[in-house]
Amino acid sequence: MSDFLTRPPTVLSIQSQVVTARVGNSVAAFAMERLGVRVLQLPTALLGRRPDRGAPGGGPIPAARFATLVEALAADDVLADVDAVLTGYVGAADQAPLVLDLVEHVKASNPKALFVCDPVLGDDGRTYVDKTVADAVVQSLVQRADWLTPNAYELGVITGRTIETLDDARHAARRLGKPTLVSSIRTATGIGNLLSASGGEWFCETPRLPRAPKGTGDLLSALFVARRVRGEAPAVALEGASGSLYDVIVRSLAADSDDLLLPQAQDVLTDPVTWPRARPLE
Repeated sequence: MSDFLTRPPTVLSIQSQVVTARVGNSVAAFAMERLGVRVLQLPTALLGRRPDRGAPGGGPIPAARFATLVEALAADDVLADVDAVLTGYVGAADQAPLVLDLVEHVKASNPKALFVCDPVLGDDGRTYVDKTVADAVVQSLVQRADWLTPNAYELGVITGRTIETLDDARHAARRLGKPTLVSSIRTATGIGNLLSASGGEWFCETPRLPRAPKGTGDLLSALFVARRVRGEAPAVALEGASGSLYDVIVRSLAADSDDLLLPQAQDVLTDPVTWPRARPLE
């Protein structure tokens, strides 16, 4: 029996958990598991609903309690199985050092493990986390990550630049000096995702849709990471993740849903109908 069947790729996903919405771990875990990846879910916040819909209930996991979750996770002897740690929304600034300690323990148990940071800070020109959280993400998690998956606005926040064009994103991503997947880059005809890595740069574009449900960045990061830990080449993972995201958005909009309809669209997570070409950039 192959190693893939005996021990599937494993991702430790450290993100928010929202009861009524497909964002954070509620979207990432479903998508990655549909691709055959084992997901260990560590919540940074527990919310009843999205904050944009009103008082969300719940709140960030207090640092002391978060630490006990980490301790129990380590005690369960699973850290050596982790192929990648994926972080998303950080509930409070004091979670950041605990996350970094956990990443160190994972890497000590499995030196090949990767730390992927999705720096969830904001979108559409607006930062929606408080300054202490933004500073913790930018100054600690981003600095220590092996890969980054910001949207165009977040890339601008991290690098102190305004990102309006593909060239803006390329120059900013190169400054980071690590593999970076930049989403939501607007072009004249569509919207695309840039993968900047030491092996080259690729841009994958799909038609622009009138709107998109919340959680699309979480979904793209999860799909890309899942495909990479399964062994897919960077450009292929970019194409598959971009195509699946587009197909899920199309199906969600067709149903007039404000949320990503993952169960109804789960077939396109593994086999997207749309397969946009990852264009290598000179």
